[in-house]
Amino acid sequence: MTTEPTVTNAALDRLPLFATDMEIATAIVGRARADYWRKAILPALEKSGFPGLDPLHKARPVPLVKQYYALYFGITLGFTLAKPDGEERIWIPKRERKRMVEEEARIAEAGTQQRDRRAEAKANSDAWKEKKQKALEEFRAKKARKNCGGEAPP
Repeated sequence: MTTEPTVTNAALDRLPLFATDMEIATAIVGRARADYWRKAILPALEKSGFPGLDPLHKARPVPLVKQYYALYFGITLGFTLAKPDGEERIWIPKRERKRMVEEEARIAEAGTQQRDRRAEAKANSDAWKEKKQKALEEFRAKKARKNCGGEAPP
């Protein structure tokens, strides 16, 4: 025999099998708000499937009221449906967070150093090209003087 999950409430459990609206309201929301619940909330709940009055007993069946609230709370689904309350954040221990920050800083520093080395290599390469060009021109001028009898080419 399988039993369906039901709402457990001591006040609802003490009610008879069939209870009046005022008894149900008192059990659900308490004596202070029972009259308001009966007049304002109950008609709206009836539209959404709240058990109606039994014509023979002139009252509502309490087990069906419990079952209605079990469905209302999502108990029969095995879990309660909750809407997300914002961005999901995963807890990371303080040491781990510190290590991650340090590693990110180290990676950023390595990237900066690599860019600096590339820029320096390019600058050195440009300087080397200029020296090489100047040395080549001097060599050609020297060869030209030697071949032309000491005169520089025009």
